[in-house]
Amino acid sequence: MEKYQVLRIYFKYGQKSKKLSFWRKLWDCSLSNQLLKAAKAQKIYQANIFNANAGYLGNGNIVYNVSELPPLKNTVCLELVDGELKLQTFLKDNEAELKEARSVLLIPTVLITP
Repeated sequence: MEKYQVLRIYFKYGQKSKKLSFWRKLWDCSLSNQLLKAAKAQKIYQANIFNANAGYLGNGNIVYNVSELPPLKNTVCLELVDGELKLQTFLKDNEAELKEARSVLLIPTVLITP
């Protein structure tokens, strides 16, 4: 049995990735897609994106997701599951992208059996 930890990164649905070329910004600019691809490239054990039905970041207003397309300020959560060292490396490697995001590392260890 391996020991895993959970890292949750919260950001706005409409938040854009900053490290893309001009053309990539036109078609594939969402921060959630870029972070998910980065997690896959770093071989993070598990990664999931969750769109909130309602929520807020920091001291912002409550935003409700009641339509087919979420509002740009709607809260999104990227949840990563892996060892603590790998998760810390992910945060460090993507530090520039995560300046406006809120990251929470859940300390309790998750035991996953195959």
